[in-house]
Parts: sequence; structure tokens; C-alpha cells
Amino acid sequence: MKTRLAFQLDEDEEDYRAAASHIGAVEVVGPDEHPDALVASAGPVAGLPTLLVGAIPSVGSGNEFAALPWRFCPQVRAIRASLDAGQLGRPGLLRLHRWSPPGGDPGKVAAVDLALWLIGEQPDATHRTRSVKNDVIHLGFPSGAMALLDFTDTLPAGDGYHSLCLVGSNGAAYADDHRDRNLFFTGGAPGATPPDFSQACLRPMLEDFVTAVREKRSPEHTTRDLLRARQLVEEAMA
Repeated sequence: MKTRLAFQLDEDEEDYRAAASHIGAVEVVGPDEHPDALVASAGPVAGLPTLLVGAIPSVGSGNEFAALPWRFCPQVRAIRASLDAGQLGRPGLLRLHRWSPPGGDPGKVAAVDLALWLIGEQPDATHRTRSVKNDVIHLGFPSGAMALLDFTDTLPAGDGYHSLCLVGSNGAAYADDHRDRNLFFTGGAPGATPPDFSQACLRPMLEDFVTAVREKRSPEHTTRDLLRARQLVEEAMA
């Protein structure tokens, strides 16, 4: 039996619905068509299991799930798979760059959550440095590992840039968005255009949510992860 999934999102709903339509175990329905679960920008409706996008669930709600799309991006999943397989050894250094034009969410909470998830422990030191253009959060961990998270919103209007590097005791993994480009030759210098990855993180995240609903998994673990990440960002920014 398919899970009937409805959407109530302030933005990007078309992308979410399109991603869900490619999941065999899901039937996309309207909010008034008796859904089994909901993907929404606000709290749950009538007690439905709800994946909250752009909001932090309430602890103890029992049916509010945190949306963590960065964990489900293809390059991150590949790095996590290498880490889980023991190919990288014990994490020692994580470095993340998130550069964007002015405006929009810089993704600091998501970046800290990603660092904690990949390194696998809680930091015992938090530090922040800031220059005219860059804002850097430094996390130190009891094992000696560290994370450097670099943000800027001073790029010209247009595409941004992101990269992630994880160095372990046995190896390293690196991913950025520079290679994910298609060259277009239309006269003069070739143009480098990124392919449309708008659904690349959404489909596996929605699949995981639907599986969690079916298995009656508790959402508390990821909720606490997200709350901890927000707390660390607030401490660093203070």
C-alpha cells in the first residue's frame, strides 16, 4: 500500500511534489484528500506525521520530523558511505565553504548539523572569526578533530559555490559543485551551466521520511540534532 503524501509549503512545493512523484511507495495527494503524512512549512495538521521544512520541530511532539536536505545530497551521501565503510578512518578535519550572493539563508545551522553528523561527536570548543567578506565558525572536538565552516554572501548575483572536504586518519573525501557543470559553446568563451539538481536531495529525504512514518520511528533524534546545531550557531554568533 502506498503512503498518501500531501504538501503545504511556502516555497519550492513544485520541486517537492515532483520528487515525491518518482517514489514508487508514495501517492501524492492534496491536503484535503486524507493524506497519511504531510510535508509542510508549519506545524502538523490533525496530528499527521509531518516533515517540517525550514522550521525546527518541537521536542516531544512525536510527529514532527526535521527536514535535513543537506544530509541527503548525493555528494554528502557518498562521503558518508565512505566514512561508514571505514575507508576514511577516524574523522580529523572537516572543511566546508558556502559562498552565495547577498540575501537568502546562508545555511549555518544546516552546515553545523552536517559537521556534527559526519564527525560523530559533540564539540567542546566553539569559535568564530569574521572579516569584511567571510564568516568562519570553528568547532573543536574532544577527539582532536575540528571543523571549519566558511560562509560569505558577497558574491555577485547569480550562482553560488559550495564545497565539502573530510580528512580522516586513513583517507580523505572531497566534493564541490565546480565539476557539476555542463559547457555550452555559443560563440566566444564557453558558458559553464550547472545541471538542475533541485530534486537530488529531496527525493532521498522524502523516501527516508516515508520509511520513518511506516516504521513508526521517533523523530526525536534528528530534532535534537537540529536544536543542538542551532544552539552552537547562536553561541558562535554571540
